[in-house]
Amino acid sequence: MDQLKLLNYYKMISNFANNLIGAFVSLIILQATGQLVYAVIYLVCVNTLRLIFTISLKRITSKYPQLCLLLRIVPITLYNVFIFILDINLIIGVIGVCIFVALDAALNYLPKEIIFNYSSLSQSQKSDKSIGITRLFEQTGIIVAMIVGGLLLDFNKTLVLILALGIYTLSVIPLVIYYIRCKNEKTFNKDATSNAIITLKRKENTKTATQKITKKILFTYAIIYFSFAFMDLLQTSFGLYVFLCKGEFALAGIINAIFNSFYAIGFYVASAINEKKDTTKLVSILCLVMAAVVVFLPFVNVDTMFIVICLIYGIIGFSYPFLSLFVLDRMLTKSRIMACSNDALFMRESGCIAAYIVGYSFGFIGLVAIFITIGISMASSSMIIPAGEESTRKNIVDFLQNNEITQRTRKPQQKEG
Repeated sequence: MDQLKLLNYYKMISNFANNLIGAFVSLIILQATGQLVYAVIYLVCVNTLRLIFTISLKRITSKYPQLCLLLRIVPITLYNVFIFILDINLIIGVIGVCIFVALDAALNYLPKEIIFNYSSLSQSQKSDKSIGITRLFEQTGIIVAMIVGGLLLDFNKTLVLILALGIYTLSVIPLVIYYIRCKNEKTFNKDATSNAIITLKRKENTKTATQKITKKILFTYAIIYFSFAFMDLLQTSFGLYVFLCKGEFALAGIINAIFNSFYAIGFYVASAINEKKDTTKLVSILCLVMAAVVVFLPFVNVDTMFIVICLIYGIIGFSYPFLSLFVLDRMLTKSRIMACSNDALFMRESGCIAAYIVGYSFGFIGLVAIFITIGISMASSSMIIPAGEESTRKNIVDFLQNNEITQRTRKPQQKEG
């Protein structure tokens, strides 16, 4: 079995295991403290630590992404243990949860994307289709975990912990076995490049220019992801709102499962459309649609207007993948040409985490402020995304044409070590 299929298996099973409790950590802290401000402090601190860990572990996650996923067992176990310590010592419990949730995220998100970057290079299918399929598997695990985890947490936290650790271990074993079998291959865990960039980097007069254009592209994508990653705050923020209203994990889990269901469907549809058509204008329109509906969520009564909440969540969940797929597919294509796809994924992760830190900071004003911030960011993204994509496209085309080697540029391949 190839690595992409193993990755999809891992994503589905591990996301189920990790989200049984992981998706509800901020709600558990809110329940333990009884104060929204502590949940917001936790969210800001955990993402700050996540950014620090992500930067510190960059070299390791790029070189040994499969082993990073195996090492997740340690922080997953420890942050679950500290969740139980919350009932004994609140301060130690929150600090422990914060540190190990952040470490787990650093060992999870970037390594998964790097493995996808490596493994999708060898696939005959188009990259946007590969992204659509892998996200479908990813969301399936989250959807089931949101429902099952929400119900079980109201019943027995210990049972959820045991299930999460056991299932996660089963999910990562095939990837680790694959790593052991293939680690000595020359192209294994190597970044993509192209003949054009190899040629340019060997010439002294073009080496500096190549580095300059690469940095410009990486910075542009960091800004693009920062602009629309605020939407990732939606599920946690609205989950806190629902928990404040109802005091139940189950309802928050069900509502977020609805979002992820539409998100999975949206990714599948978006991958089919993106494969055949230019979706630039559609992406801008959907940014504005999401900006318009997200600000209404905290003003909708959970008891009497549950259908309206589901409708809004459905619109956002279905629309959001069009943005994510559009940007990721084009970023990977361009960064592979410039031999910097892993760096691009790192800048993507850093831009997103920076948005989380800024976005959750508005929670000190109130949850409504977070929703307004999300709305403003999505409206801005309707202009930033197409402008950034056109800028990066033009920079690469002009750069290659000016150096008169576009005719020798081939499909990116994995470099030999």
